[in-house]
Amino acid sequence: MNSKILKTLRAMLLAAPAMAPFAGAAQAQTCPKTGGTLTYAYSLEPSALSTIATSAVPVALVATKMFEGLLNYEGPSLEPKPGLAESWTISEDKKTYTFKLRPNVKWHDGKPFTSEDVKFSIEKIVKPYHSRGHVYFGDLEGVATPDPLTVVFTLKRPVPFFMNVFQAGETPILPAHAFAGIDMGTAAAVRGAEVMQKPVGTGPFRFKEWQKGSHIALERNKDYWRAGFPCLDGIIVRMIPDGAARAIAVETGEVDLAPMSGLPEAEVQRLSASPKLEASQAGSEALGPNLWLELNLREKPLQDLKVRQAISMALNRERIADVIWYGQGKPARGPIVSASAFFDKSLPQYEYNPAKAGKLLDEAGYPKGAGNVRFKLSQNFLPYGENYVRLAEYIRQELGKIGIQVETRSADLGGWLKTIYTDWNFNLTSTFSHNYSDPSIGVERTFGSGFIKKGATFTNSMGYSNPKVDELFAKSAHETDPAARRKQFDELQKILHEELPVIFLMEPAYTHVWNRKVHGLITNGISMYSPWDAVWKD
Repeated sequence: MNSKILKTLRAMLLAAPAMAPFAGAAQAQTCPKTGGTLTYAYSLEPSALSTIATSAVPVALVATKMFEGLLNYEGPSLEPKPGLAESWTISEDKKTYTFKLRPNVKWHDGKPFTSEDVKFSIEKIVKPYHSRGHVYFGDLEGVATPDPLTVVFTLKRPVPFFMNVFQAGETPILPAHAFAGIDMGTAAAVRGAEVMQKPVGTGPFRFKEWQKGSHIALERNKDYWRAGFPCLDGIIVRMIPDGAARAIAVETGEVDLAPMSGLPEAEVQRLSASPKLEASQAGSEALGPNLWLELNLREKPLQDLKVRQAISMALNRERIADVIWYGQGKPARGPIVSASAFFDKSLPQYEYNPAKAGKLLDEAGYPKGAGNVRFKLSQNFLPYGENYVRLAEYIRQELGKIGIQVETRSADLGGWLKTIYTDWNFNLTSTFSHNYSDPSIGVERTFGSGFIKKGATFTNSMGYSNPKVDELFAKSAHETDPAARRKQFDELQKILHEELPVIFLMEPAYTHVWNRKVHGLITNGISMYSPWDAVWKD
């Protein structure tokens, strides 16, 4: 990596939040201009159009324009604001939440939205089938619907993060009538329902068509409850798998936006010189991405802690961040990202020491054999673009140096999700997870033993189980004393840092690149998962 390029890219993106402030943080009252279509491109095609099927980035990007949650969120820290619920009250004991729903809201098929849709969505869809549903609603005692515009959530005990769970991508409200005749007790039937491929939501944009391998088209919802919105006539998702081709499409104006590091970093550096384009890391503050290698712990040799320690020591995290990710990230130290208020600053950096890694493998009983090979592993890589291909090659080379022969396997997103989360047919895989606004929301699903569930994507694929870890997650999810909760998370981080159920690698930073004729994109800490109802174009 050219150090001058690396420094330039770092400086440009550090300055970018000042260039792209939360201009739309205070909700716009009118559209400065209406009309036009926003076209965006990401590194791969969605495998579904609902986050109930999977919360993968390409799915969440498009689904959140059609489906809505009860609440919207404002600013980098996600302050709750009215959405499908126009007001709410919380009982003094923090166990009863009453939401008053917005009147005259219609589904995209013209049918009325009511409290029964909310109850159905939470109890029958989100809680059992969303990858974080049991975290959000595991303490739900019941959902009452005293009238068509009132929903009452009763909890068994206080949940400190409860007001943060009603994001469109996390708790989407779906139409109960669209699931008539569907076996709601079967995950395959629910995720395979037509509404998952041809969405019917309440959001500002309606599904128009999906020509696989080409594009997805959304059109303006003329009956949207927010009068005068959305500003745009439509959204097009272009399928451009090659990173250089995506960059050219952005450069020429064929594509308006490449969200969430949808362009290779070298292309970002090149395009940042264009007066027509904006590049920024603002608008993702509440996500907290954490990249790691997930390890299948069900069989030897990965069951052995010394083997996991050896793999960790063989990988240079600084090199991964600086070379493979062009400096857009930092080495990870554990399950909670360093930007989180719950991060344990006392955690040491992971050691890079290939010689020591070899000795650990000797101690574990895996001496070098023919061709200096100790044992063989397969690795799958997350199909999110060129960086993950380079990471897979780096891992293959570095583990080979300590005697671990690695075979690399590739697949499209649907195939990768099935291999890792349904079949559990892997040894190593690169992936990442979002911490979100609270560790209970974003971290427990990967390391809690209750999340070892076939078919549930981005959960505990490793088969990792530690009763103490489960106990600490359970306590922290309900602890109302901030100091006590912090201690629980500190203990959790120390255990996971040492046991290495995954190999924590780096905290990547998302970069969005868009044409300056597009306005209003950055509104909160999950801006690319926001509805884009107030986004407009010159």
